[in-house]
Amino acid sequence: MTHLDGLLWTQQGWLAQASSWIDRELHQQDIKRIGSIKQLRVRHWSTILQVPTSIGSIYFKAVVSDLAYEAALTEVLSHRYPDCMPQILAIEREQGWLLMLDGGMMLRDTLKVEDDIRHWENLLPLYAKVQQDSAKYLKEFLELGVPDRRLTTLPARFQQLLTDTETLGLNHPSGLSLLEYQCLQNKADLLVELCEQLAAFSLPETIHHGDLHDRNVFVGNGRYMFFDWGDSSIAHPFFSLHSTYGSLEKRFDLGKNSFWFKQLRKCYLDEWTEYETEERLEEAFDLAQQLSPILAILRWLPVLSSMDAANRNRYIEAVPDLLREFLSMIQDENKL
Repeated sequence: MTHLDGLLWTQQGWLAQASSWIDRELHQQDIKRIGSIKQLRVRHWSTILQVPTSIGSIYFKAVVSDLAYEAALTEVLSHRYPDCMPQILAIEREQGWLLMLDGGMMLRDTLKVEDDIRHWENLLPLYAKVQQDSAKYLKEFLELGVPDRRLTTLPARFQQLLTDTETLGLNHPSGLSLLEYQCLQNKADLLVELCEQLAAFSLPETIHHGDLHDRNVFVGNGRYMFFDWGDSSIAHPFFSLHSTYGSLEKRFDLGKNSFWFKQLRKCYLDEWTEYETEERLEEAFDLAQQLSPILAILRWLPVLSSMDAANRNRYIEAVPDLLREFLSMIQDENKL
C-alpha cells in the first residue's frame, strides 16, 4: 500500500483484490457467498465490507498501514476473551485485513433514552477485567505492533507534538492561537509532573481501547462485544473513559458533573479496588482525565500522517481542539 493508502478503498483493483481474498477464505471454511459484496463504510483510514453468506452476514475490515496491527490484535483478543470480542474467521496480517462474524446490534442503536446508559454499568466492569488480565501480555501486544503510549513516553511525545506546527494548525483559522501555543509550551513541566503522579499509583498499564464509545460496542445473544481496536495502545487503563464520556455527553447533552458520569466512574473503579483504595482510585482517575486528551491526540497522529494535505485539512481542528481540552482541564483542576 502507498502512503496514501486510504484512497484505495473505492478503487476497483483494490476491491477486486479484497473480494478475491474474502472468497478464498470463505471457501476454505466451507462458507458460501450468496450475494454481492457491499461497501458499507468508507473513511480515509478504514473501510467496511458486508458479505452475505450461507451463515449470515460477514464483515470485512481494512485499515491504513499504520493501523494494520488491529487485525492481529483483534484475533489475539478474540481467542483470549471469546465472550466479549468479535468472532474472527480470518486475518491477513501484512495487509491488516480482518474477516469476522456479525456482532449483533450496535449499542448506539439501543440507547434511546437516558436510562439506557445503564448498559455501560454492565459493560465497563467487563472491560476492566479484560484490561486487568491483558496487563500480563504487554510484550506480546507490543510485538504485534500495538503502539506504546505508557506514561513514561508521554512527555517526549508531547514535546515532539509541539514542534509539528502543521498538525497544530498554527497558520490556520481553526488551529491553535499563538497564545494557546505558548501556554502549552509552558505546561510541559506540568505534564511531566502529572505523568509521574499517575505512575505512582499501583495500577498496571495495559491495553487501552482508544475509542470506547457506543458505536464500537455491540450487543448480541445477551453479550457485549468490544469492536474496533484500531485506535488501541498500551497505556494507563483509566484513559479509556474519555471517549465514553465524550460520546454520552453529545448524545444526551450531559454536563461535566452529570449523575451518570459519577455512576459510571464508580462502577468502573469498583473493579480496581484490589490495586488501590477507593479514595486513591478516584485521585488516579482525576489525574488520568487531565491527561486523556493527550492520548486522544496520539491516536489521531498516524491517521493524519496517512493523508494528503487536502484530506488532512478536513480534520484540521481535531488536534487543536483536544489540546484546548487539555488546557481547560488542567486549568479547571488548578482552580479547585
